[in-house]
Amino acid sequence: MLINKITSTFGDHSNLLPLFTKDVVNSTGMTAFSYDAGGKIEAKDRFIDEFGTQAIWMGGLPFFKWAIDNSVYKLAKLNPDVDVRLLKDNEQLSAAQKYAQTLKDTNISQSLNNVVKNSKKAQGLFLGKFAAATALTLASFFTLVKVKQHYTKKEIEKQFWAKKSEQHFYSNNVAKSPAFKAFMSDGEHQNKANNKNIAFKGLGSTLSSFMFDPVKNLFIVDAGITGERLIASRTKTEFAETAIKEGSLLFFLYVAGRYVQEGIEKISEKLGKPIGLHAEVLSSTYMNDSITSGKAAKDVKEVKDLINAVQSAKENLKANKTETAKAELSNAQKALYEFIYDAKNQDNTVIKAAKHSGLIKTIVNGNWWQKLTGKAVNTHKIDPQKYIKISDIDDCANNIDKLYQQAIKHKDIGAFLKACRNMKIGSVAANMGITCLFLGLIVPYSMMKYREKHQNGKKEFHVQSEIERQLEQSFKGRVA
Repeated sequence: MLINKITSTFGDHSNLLPLFTKDVVNSTGMTAFSYDAGGKIEAKDRFIDEFGTQAIWMGGLPFFKWAIDNSVYKLAKLNPDVDVRLLKDNEQLSAAQKYAQTLKDTNISQSLNNVVKNSKKAQGLFLGKFAAATALTLASFFTLVKVKQHYTKKEIEKQFWAKKSEQHFYSNNVAKSPAFKAFMSDGEHQNKANNKNIAFKGLGSTLSSFMFDPVKNLFIVDAGITGERLIASRTKTEFAETAIKEGSLLFFLYVAGRYVQEGIEKISEKLGKPIGLHAEVLSSTYMNDSITSGKAAKDVKEVKDLINAVQSAKENLKANKTETAKAELSNAQKALYEFIYDAKNQDNTVIKAAKHSGLIKTIVNGNWWQKLTGKAVNTHKIDPQKYIKISDIDDCANNIDKLYQQAIKHKDIGAFLKACRNMKIGSVAANMGITCLFLGLIVPYSMMKYREKHQNGKKEFHVQSEIERQLEQSFKGRVA
């Protein structure tokens, strides 16, 4: 179902779409409040800043990485799809290479082996790509800021001199006309009262985790954008407003969402409805069948035993740094990875759910457009080029276990899973709703109230007021 797919997407903290949606809401709210406060010029300035930044923010990193993948990597004859973290995990790498040889697509095995042979070059290229893409994205934003500020200044100057021209024409032509004087004299009494209500608003106014996680990578860009916005602030009021806006945005985009979701999930768990898994997994036929038959408990135990063996071996190695302890850890990790890659275990409930949730990446055949439009073919086979985080698999197993323990208390397991799925949908909707409410309304409103407080109750565009003040001084100097 589409609703399950949407919920899984917006409930995934490593997915960029929820961030994009929240930022659109924030940008729309900021533009609307800016128009209300400062008129068309401020609204244009805000629109260019918000939505132009958003285009760079969401498109910059992918574009520059794509450009580097299709130029530098091709020249180096290395596949950018291979996750370089595999090179630091010998046990997973060994299992991945062994598994890759069983796939019909021999290119995967060759590209993986080629990266292993050129490991230093591959790691250097990845670090260079991360640094270059991030720097170029920030440079693009800096260029946007300069262009926007120049455009806004020209618009203010254009409006200022147009106003002065109108005033000059009025003073030297219209106001001296006998007919106009007679008209003004007749209507002077009524206009004194009406003029009080007239306003010509239009005229007056950790490094690795950051490198491999797309959301955290975007955070670096966002933090850089925040810094550049603060540095490029044209007035003290703009600096303060930017600090309020950017601080709130960073908090609600990268911190609040996760904690709100976790809080809702804990409350739901206490109510007997564990919703840690994706909505698509909760509503899947295989999860229903696996829990009903008792297979889920067996599958979870199978995976947890292997993970616990790895954890135990790690603790033993910390206490006893011997060759025997190192070998024990290596063997435990090898057993776990071989289990995950083994074709016989692909029906394991934990492995299925992990692949379904994207925790274990699968091979998808199709070009970038087919992948974007959902027309690519998912083989459901594990992609040996991608890194598997055992902590993710452990969390997945724990969530299935919690679900199973509660589900077996109910006669109708299907109805229970449906209730959990609905709770998951509600939790994600509530999370998005709370965040969007703050970013789209409360934060922009707070900024405008701050402006009123520090501008003696005025909401006018402070940048425009400052530029007009300078122009007025220049004008008086010319007249004098």
